[in-house]
Amino acid sequence: MSEYLECHRPTEQERIVDGVCINPKRRDDFNCTKHDVRPEQELSDWWGLPYVIEASYQHSDDSYQEYVTRITTVGAKLGHEVMEQEDWTIMREDNYKTFLASYPLGNAYTVRCLDGGCHDRSSNKGIYTTLNDALAFTKALIDR
Repeated sequence: MSEYLECHRPTEQERIVDGVCINPKRRDDFNCTKHDVRPEQELSDWWGLPYVIEASYQHSDDSYQEYVTRITTVGAKLGHEVMEQEDWTIMREDNYKTFLASYPLGNAYTVRCLDGGCHDRSSNKGIYTTLNDALAFTKALIDR
């Protein structure tokens, strides 16, 4: 388990909007550590404190060649076969359109909270299309 550092504490985050941490810097294994082995300070700092993760769409591979390399190395073990480049391009475009249909401004804002909803990570509390909506929901969680 990685070390819980001062820079991981809520009060040390670079971006705090209306009291809510946006894209907080967390331990690399923050979302894969059982709660009963977490550092005590991390639990004290983050337990019950919702935060927002802002994300824009990212393709899983930057190029068809990267896709082929990934599938032939990792995907083959899972039984995946390499798509033809034309099919891959169509799939990639369709995935982007699907994302934009849900998040027309190009970003998704996920509210998460370390609250025991999952035994080894923070819980997903909702995904929003605007930061304002995510902040409103997050502040409502805090005020409960």
